[in-house]
Amino acid sequence: MKKMFISGLLLSSLFSCQSDPENVAGKDKLKALLVSYYDALAKKDTAGMRSLTAAGFVLYEEGMIYNNESAAKFVEQLPAFTATFKFDSLNTHIDERNASAYYLREAVFTIQDSTHAPVKFLESATFKKENGEWKIRFIHSSLRK
Repeated sequence: MKKMFISGLLLSSLFSCQSDPENVAGKDKLKALLVSYYDALAKKDTAGMRSLTAAGFVLYEEGMIYNNESAAKFVEQLPAFTATFKFDSLNTHIDERNASAYYLREAVFTIQDSTHAPVKFLESATFKKENGEWKIRFIHSSLRK
């Protein structure tokens, strides 16, 4: 009996690990949305940021609460920079109208022709579908130590 239970458990685990092409496509869309959001934020493009986020969007970062306008205003106060972003270990849950994700984000900043070591973040995000398009509802970002 124990062997059948363990075999059944292993077999069900094997089938649950298979990739669902629709889920992979959804995961890729969410990742692209996050990349686009951070690219728009680095460029202080509030119109671009708004086009990627749901009404009432909130960004929590290191104890601070931002919306698109306040996040862009904060970035405007920084010295001119360019940034590249890399996302890793993206774990998602996606259904018809809502999605959530947690992931690692790495940012490399170039300020005055000097590249700064990557800054690493642990983040989570929620999304909602509006008019058939995914929008970011919420991001929580913590600096990895």
